[in-house]
Amino acid sequence: MATEGDPGVRPEGAPEPGVGPSPTTTRLERLRGTAQHTRAVIEARRADSASIDTAFGAVERDAQSGGGVLAAAVAFRLFMFLVPYAFVMVTGFGLASTAASQNPTDAARSAGISGLLASAITSTSTLSLANRLVALALGGVALAFTARSLIRVLWIVHRLIWGVRPSRSPSLWAVLVLVGVVTVLFGLGDLVAWLGSLSIGLRLVALLVTVVASGAAWYLASWWMPREECAWWALLPGAVIVGVGVGVLHLLTLTYVAHVVTRKSSLYGAIGIALALLLWTYFAGRLLTASIAANASLWKRREDESGTETGEPLGYPT
Repeated sequence: MATEGDPGVRPEGAPEPGVGPSPTTTRLERLRGTAQHTRAVIEARRADSASIDTAFGAVERDAQSGGGVLAAAVAFRLFMFLVPYAFVMVTGFGLASTAASQNPTDAARSAGISGLLASAITSTSTLSLANRLVALALGGVALAFTARSLIRVLWIVHRLIWGVRPSRSPSLWAVLVLVGVVTVLFGLGDLVAWLGSLSIGLRLVALLVTVVASGAAWYLASWWMPREECAWWALLPGAVIVGVGVGVLHLLTLTYVAHVVTRKSSLYGAIGIALALLLWTYFAGRLLTASIAANASLWKRREDESGTETGEPLGYPT
């Protein structure tokens, strides 16, 4: 009769030979434990650090308001806005004609997201004047409706994250302002690409101008959107987040998104370009919702520290 001391007999409770946690599982558990320990250490310092408390507050506010869902809503409306926008710019006004004649990968690498949009529009140089005018009219109507829809979604997102009920609605002039601002930002993106072909120094300068312009545009938009009555500097963190994020997004477009387009367009054609654009718009939507949550969290913490009452909710200024 065999006993535990006999050779080849496995002691009770001992693991079977060759059976145990895989190296991948062990590595994941170690990384999970490290992440949990780091989070615990940071949370322990939350009460003593204003920056850490503000960061946690922004994340919590973003989660409570459904930031991921709101970002998806913004991304969808942004995508629906960019499609007729590119159509009107390329078909109606002949802008970005160079990018429109390139393949999607080269357009994305040379002019960023604006070049990718232009490349998705089939050249219409052979259209007659009458057909071009009809296309411009239809594209303009679609652009107006989608711009209005995007503004309304941004209005609702601000209202939900700030937790206010504005008494006013967005102005109809906001549609023209949105189209003008997007055109300027895309123009700056093209300027970055052109200066980048001249020298690295000029490209960095142009990229810095894009970051500043994007942050300034979002600061003005945040001031007009629903929010609590707050000091002018309370909206600066969100503007910085958007400005830096737009710069990072532009660099990602020149590198990662161009790589995605290379793979997707070869497999799925125009649908692959649409998938790459949806990916870009979701990143942009997540960036906008994060900036709103940061502004609201920072101001709420400022009010809690000073003991002041919450200001009246503001709507779209006249």
